[in-house]
Order: sequence, then structure tokens, then C-alpha cells
Amino acid sequence: MQKFFDPLNDKDRHIVRKWRLAAVGFYGSILFGMILYAALHWNPDVNYASADSAAHAGIAGMSGSSRPAPVAP
Repeated sequence: MQKFFDPLNDKDRHIVRKWRLAAVGFYGSILFGMILYAALHWNPDVNYASADSAAHAGIAGMSGSSRPAPVAP
């Protein structure tokens, strides 16, 4: 038999189960929607853009780059 931390009667336990199911359903559907949106709107150019921004930072002479700053003509 399952022991509960706060002993509830059967009617209250039924209400808790319904609210738990509603909460899991609501937040689960939001999470599923976000995952579905990310999967359907995935753009591979985003990965290149993040790598490209690091290259631009290196070319511009930002700190943390092993490349020398470009010489202006």
C-alpha cells in the first residue's frame, strides 16, 4: 500500500490526481510545441553564422584570436 506524506481522503486524492494530470498535460503540450517548432524551423545557416561571427571577431583583431589584426591599405 502506498503511504502519503499528507494523508488525504479519497475525494481529495482524486482532485489531486486530476490537477496533476492537467498540469502535466498543459506544460507537456507547451514543451512539445517548442520542440516541434524548433524541429520544423531548424536552419543550418544559424550554425554557420555563429562560427562566422567568431571568424569576424578574429579578423577584426578582437582579443582571444591568434590571427594578427589586418593592416589597412
